Amino acid sequence: MRIAIIGGGLAGLTAAAYLSNHGDTSGTVFERSPQLGGRAFTYEKSGFTLNYGAHAVYGIDRHTLQTMEDELELKFQSKQVDKRKVVYAKHGQLTPAPLDFVNVMKTQVLSPLEKMRFVAEIAAVIGNIHQLKQHRTLGDYLEQSTASADVKELWEHLVCSNFFITPEDARRVPGDVIAEYYHNLFLSSRPVSYILGSWSTITHQLTQKIGMNPEWNIATKEPVESIEMQDGRFILNTKARQQLEFDQVVFAMPVQQIHKVLENSAWSGAMAPYQDNTATEVLVYDVGLSKIVARPFHYISDMDRKIFVSDVSATDYTAAPLHGQLLQGIAYLNDDFKEELEKKEYLEQKTKQMESLFDTYYPGWRDCVEVKRVSKKAMVASVKNVNGNKLLPNRMEGLPFYFCGDGCVGKGELAERAFSSGRTIAQMLLEQTSDTKALAY
Repeated sequence: MRIAIIGGGLAGLTAAAYLSNHGDTSGTVFERSPQLGGRAFTYEKSGFTLNYGAHAVYGIDRHTLQTMEDELELKFQSKQVDKRKVVYAKHGQLTPAPLDFVNVMKTQVLSPLEKMRFVAEIAAVIGNIHQLKQHRTLGDYLEQSTASADVKELWEHLVCSNFFITPEDARRVPGDVIAEYYHNLFLSSRPVSYILGSWSTITHQLTQKIGMNPEWNIATKEPVESIEMQDGRFILNTKARQQLEFDQVVFAMPVQQIHKVLENSAWSGAMAPYQDNTATEVLVYDVGLSKIVARPFHYISDMDRKIFVSDVSATDYTAAPLHGQLLQGIAYLNDDFKEELEKKEYLEQKTKQMESLFDTYYPGWRDCVEVKRVSKKAMVASVKNVNGNKLLPNRMEGLPFYFCGDGCVGKGELAERAFSSGRTIAQMLLEQTSDTKALAY
């Protein structure tokens, strides 16, 4: 079976690594960019390792990456963020983030009575009996809840932090999605970890795995421009080549890009329910410092302004040169602007708020900057997992393709959904290969 995988991000590389690990397949991964990894792209500058977004993994001991490590023989190390050095800032006061029972008892974002209420809610989520999963959205649950305003605000803030969205969007996340997510996270013994060496550690190994099979190849800087079907086979045309034949096609790219590839084909109408999906976008502000200016904590989340700063190099020592420091600030963004000027002013305000947070907790940082990068609209997820958006199924009725990526149905959120959906469609195709061989005999 000859397979075309369109997209060389985490999902496409995962699917290709699994498929190329079996001798009954051949194929090509098409990537329009000069580098692989998609939005998990990593590059080095002046000794600092920069990512387009965070490379933190939530609940790594229960994550699809652990399964892939065993099945694909990947080798990587991760380190957990020190929970005792994760803090919230509220009304100018710092307090431990309520990540576990110890920190819940220490935090000042809740009163003693509210702490007991929140612990009971965590226990209900762990036991998979929390009423949240019965509600259409978090907002619906909070409106009916008898909890205090502070407990409700904490729920909103947790969802903001883990889904990288504003409080308004947090209230639109489906209740069952949140319940499943925190069921896994609260059961995890390693709630927040960093892959040492960042995402490139994973993407390089997946690429090497694909390269071990001579029947597979990777074509960078070669976007697929059109697809048609002739005599039961797919015919792909790229900017560099025409009339490439394949037995199966996998889309491993954002749904917005899939729509563009298929818009002039016989299948364009099937994508209509998904083409208006909105993406999760954030402002990312990376600064690489020539020395460690301050290290009072490893992560600070400003509850009032909905921005946070990670001292990435405090956990991932490979991210900065010796004696250097890498800070990454992320701001959750609204996307309901009517005019471009309004959006521009809003982003400038967020940038200033981020620099103000740096000034407050990392004094002297401006004099030590070796590397600075501001991405004012970095895509975290191609489909924001809120009510009104629809995740793309791995297979769709009326379409002969397979779909994987963070905007598709899969286990977990963000990067995990890319890994898990890539693994799922590879299993589907391998099962089809087995069935075809059985029929031949």
